[in-house]
Amino acid sequence: MEKSIIIIGAGLTGLAAGCYGQMNGYKTSIFEMHDKAGGVATAWKRKGYTIDGAMNWLMGSKPGTGYYRLWEELGAAPGWKIFNHDLNVIIENKEGKSFKVYCDADRFEKYLLELAPEDEDTIKKITKVLRSINFDMPVGKPSELNNFLDKMMMMIKMLPLINIMRKWSKVTVKDFAKRFKNPFLRNIFPAAFIGDFPMILSLMTFALQHRKLAGYVIGGALALVEPIERRYRGLGGEINFNSRVVKILVENNKAVGIKLADGSEHRADWVISAADGRTTIFDMLEGKYIDDTIKNKYDNPKLFPPLVYVALGVNRSFDDIPPAINGFHFPLNKPIAIAGKEEPVMRVLLYNFDPTLSPVGKNVVVVAFDTNYDYWGKLRQDIAGYKAEKERIADAVIAGLEQRFPGITAQVEIRDVATPITWERYTGNWRGAYEGWQFGTDIFTSSMKKTLPGLGNFYMAGQWVNPGGGMPTAASSGRQTIQLICNKDKKKFVTTKP
Repeated sequence: MEKSIIIIGAGLTGLAAGCYGQMNGYKTSIFEMHDKAGGVATAWKRKGYTIDGAMNWLMGSKPGTGYYRLWEELGAAPGWKIFNHDLNVIIENKEGKSFKVYCDADRFEKYLLELAPEDEDTIKKITKVLRSINFDMPVGKPSELNNFLDKMMMMIKMLPLINIMRKWSKVTVKDFAKRFKNPFLRNIFPAAFIGDFPMILSLMTFALQHRKLAGYVIGGALALVEPIERRYRGLGGEINFNSRVVKILVENNKAVGIKLADGSEHRADWVISAADGRTTIFDMLEGKYIDDTIKNKYDNPKLFPPLVYVALGVNRSFDDIPPAINGFHFPLNKPIAIAGKEEPVMRVLLYNFDPTLSPVGKNVVVVAFDTNYDYWGKLRQDIAGYKAEKERIADAVIAGLEQRFPGITAQVEIRDVATPITWERYTGNWRGAYEGWQFGTDIFTSSMKKTLPGLGNFYMAGQWVNPGGGMPTAASSGRQTIQLICNKDKKKFVTTKP
């Protein structure tokens, strides 16, 4: 008899779990609180412009690699177009001098040596490490199913990377920058590589770009999500939109279904929550299935900071600015005050490399700032004040852009401001933390179990149990969860429709 699975959330994790569930003979139903799929991997349209809220680069964009296999299985890779950037970021200082981070390690080394020949030893040390990082994340079994031999083989394969991680995971970008003798390089390096992050994260990301393993999908997040949704429906899966889950039904300490906000109940043999972790554990399950590890994690959260996201549709080509993954940064003559914090730098994402997001000759421009969730949560209680503050910030951003791009004020055709409350309302992510748990030098990995203590027939999946954020992490988490269910049901996991 065909078994059934209810999946909470139609983000990439939920869609992936649905696809692999259908491939393995389960009847799956996804319940999504929003009116569209994608979750945090989202975009929205405004008067002919598409504002992407998720895609910078995607691991697995190169054929023949581990994560490419994942995107192939989910139906996303066969039809996509990939753009590989030459530049990671461009940064200007107050004197107008620019610093470019090239994605190619050889070109970056040459550029740095021309800029600071006195730092040859430090420069060559870092670019040598970049070239030596040659890893491809396999899409295999979840760690819970690995036996001793599997673990030993993985250790052997990952040993070169483990040695690099051991050396560089405790060093922040800011600390490493102090090794440079050149004052310009010493000051600007932390701005280019996120100063408080562990060096290993920047090195690994850079290595992916150097080997062209992490390109940008033309069309952004929608170009990834939409084919996966079609794949899921083609496999016979069902999605219920505008269906907010308020409770997970439990009988005899086993999950048996869900209850929606409209009062209706739906039952299944298995329940997977690909929704927000805190909402799942403490609201849908009323905090009944926790231990000290879970409690401490949520009582003392270290989360990715939420964003204020200012997007503009601009009648301008920006042909003079080369495309860069993390955009074009420049200092402001007058800092912008946001949530009680002075922002002295404008970090501008120019989508002049993706013609699908805007009308011909025009462009989407995005400026994002880390911000304080509590400030916006309090302000949202006064709707008029909340809207007025968003408009003030949009005005300030446009004025800041005018400093570097004269005439842009008159060229702005649409403006849109999203706050942490926006992300929380539409995606459900706790405190607007769009990538969940944040890494640090003290906690390089913080994976949690996909099960909850004392609760059967239930799994959690997604960035709240497989931290680090990102689309591959989300999709592979959904895949691994179905592998665990197949193992429980003593079924062979397959990646084709039965």
